[in-house]
Amino acid sequence: MTWRGVLEGLIERARDPKRRAEYEAELFCPPCPPALAHIWNAFARLGARRASGFGTAPISFLEIEAFQRLSGIRLMPLEVRLIEELDDLYRTIMSAKA
Repeated sequence: MTWRGVLEGLIERARDPKRRAEYEAELFCPPCPPALAHIWNAFARLGARRASGFGTAPISFLEIEAFQRLSGIRLMPLEVRLIEELDDLYRTIMSAKA
């Protein structure tokens, strides 16, 4: 389940209006620019198959290369860098929550 799905479930079950507002605020984010949607989708697909263990493992270059080969999606070097930055941000947020 995605974090968005978890938040939507919490919003549905929240009885305290203040807590509900906190969940809704966390859920809100600006829409993804259409020009970057393919990067976000690639990151989401890669992240969904992330290796697990004692922490959140980074998405490896081997995983990105295999993703490109198997999906037929060719990423430019700048797009790979964006996925790396998204992954770094994701792991920073997840380690702060732990």
